[in-house]
Amino acid sequence: MLMTTVTLSRWGNSSGIRIPNQFLKRMNLVEGMEMEIVLTPENHILLRPLQTPEESSEELRSHLKTLLSQIKADSPRHGEIDLGIEGDELI
Repeated sequence: MLMTTVTLSRWGNSSGIRIPNQFLKRMNLVEGMEMEIVLTPENHILLRPLQTPEESSEELRSHLKTLLSQIKADSPRHGEIDLGIEGDELI
């Protein structure tokens, strides 16, 4: 976990903080990237990159590929589970 202290500074009619380079590199953030800012019910500020649905899907696809690559041929398997018939399923 990275943690540091930053100072709130005046920028025109707003205030802002500077995000340290180590955070930018770790999060793959670049100047001009859109960010989402959320005020949580606990009054914490959450700042995260705004992702398009395509980016999110690609990220999930990549994560799934990583998880599936970790399955070994000798991994334990469970047998078929019969949940019975409910509704109008075709048999």
